[in-house]
Amino acid sequence: MWNYEKRLMYPVKIKNKNPELAKFIIAQYGGACCKRL
Repeated sequence: MWNYEKRLMYPVKIKNKNPELAKFIIAQYGGACCKRL
């Protein structure tokens, strides 16, 4: 059986949360309903 573990290629440290920027980035990748994410 395959065990798929979704991880980033490089570690990411987030110091400050920015929901507006997060919404913008998700929108650029196809929106909240995108199936390919």
